[in-house]
Amino acid sequence: MRDLSVNLRRNMVFYKSTEESKNILQILLKLFNEHDDELPDSVRRRTENVTFEATRTLPYFPIPFKETETTAALKAIEASVAAELGDLKARKDAQRAIKIDLEKTTAFLFQAYLATVGGKGKLDPDVKKLLKGIHPKLMVAAHTG
Repeated sequence: MRDLSVNLRRNMVFYKSTEESKNILQILLKLFNEHDDELPDSVRRRTENVTFEATRTLPYFPIPFKETETTAALKAIEASVAAELGDLKARKDAQRAIKIDLEKTTAFLFQAYLATVGGKGKLDPDVKKLLKGIHPKLMVAAHTG
């Protein structure tokens, strides 16, 4: 069993969650069309001040999706917008350092897995009956996706 663990670690050395978060942030920034007002240039520049921090390099969830890394990249954009708004309010350019902690990002995501409504989890088919004010098309999308 120990040999399997060592081999897995040896094969995963190339992967770093922090680096993948940076890569996904760059992909997201490319998705914003620079000629539209979807993401202001001032916010885009602030993403250069983002650093991703983690105590480990391996993925956090044992699934093939990069949930933590993608959410961390989205949080980086969110933090960049917040920093821009803060500077606009203060009327100064503070060049704030933006640090995204992947452990805290994972904990944020884990809340969704643990959340219940009326004692029913998100995978319980009866939970939909307890949700109010949600458009039926969204219910179908959430159920199939």
